[in-house]
Amino acid sequence: MLDLLITAVLALIMFSIGLSLKSKDFHHLLLHPRTLLIGLFLQLIVLPSLVFAVVAAVEIEPFFALGFLVLAACPGGLSSNFISYLLRANTALAVSLTVCNSLLCMFTVPFIVNLALARYAPVGTTAQLPLLATALRICLIVVLPVLLGMLVRYLLPRVAKRIQPYARRGALALLALVFILKLFAPVHEGGSALTLTEVGYILPVALLINVLALSLGRLCGLLFRLGKDSQLTLGVEVGIQNTSLAFVIAGTFLGNEQALKPALVYAMFTFFTALLYGLLLKPEMRGRLYEEFIGS
Repeated sequence: MLDLLITAVLALIMFSIGLSLKSKDFHHLLLHPRTLLIGLFLQLIVLPSLVFAVVAAVEIEPFFALGFLVLAACPGGLSSNFISYLLRANTALAVSLTVCNSLLCMFTVPFIVNLALARYAPVGTTAQLPLLATALRICLIVVLPVLLGMLVRYLLPRVAKRIQPYARRGALALLALVFILKLFAPVHEGGSALTLTEVGYILPVALLINVLALSLGRLCGLLFRLGKDSQLTLGVEVGIQNTSLAFVIAGTFLGNEQALKPALVYAMFTFFTALLYGLLLKPEMRGRLYEEFIGS
């Protein structure tokens, strides 16, 4: 039942992203796609390679290593897009990366996860994600909701504009509910039975991966002479993954609750580390955030 709820929440998240898309947001990116291509390269190639290197270097338990690689295979989502919006960074780039990576993940997820399974699957098993079947399932719960949201935006722009904030907030609230249920629900009800010992074991590795991932935005921004807004967005999009998709892949596709635990721990802090990263790049936004959340 909980796995079904996670799948539904993931579909709602992707639908709300589709509702937010406007063609004019992507006009400049299509004419000047360099930054978008850099972001896709970081998300699809550099991040999984980085995670492979980190989990190999720290020699973490194989099922946790598998979980980190499942997470690295997932695109960004609402949280990363929201931070770019909140800090007035390159929001069009953020949404474009999420949509492009969500389309590509039909093929990249089974490829990366199968590489991880070949390295970290339990001894004596021959676990594999079937490419076509996995791509179809991801299409149904990730790609189609995005396209449906875009269609609603195109056919019923006023309706889309009216419901988009509620869909986004509802999706974030439901994602928080799923996170809490996964943490505290009994195992027989779909809970993860995550222990404090496991949190202490996973957390340092998760923090290391997150800090390195966020730093990629800054390093590539300096290397390719990108502005602070693009540096911020690239770091956040690489540093925050679609946790709900990781839940579905690890828990439903692989049926491995242990591999799901790194995503749970990662989701505990990445919004705040990404926000801190953004404020370090754009300290002038501290006053706006204070006024929006605390001030009058």
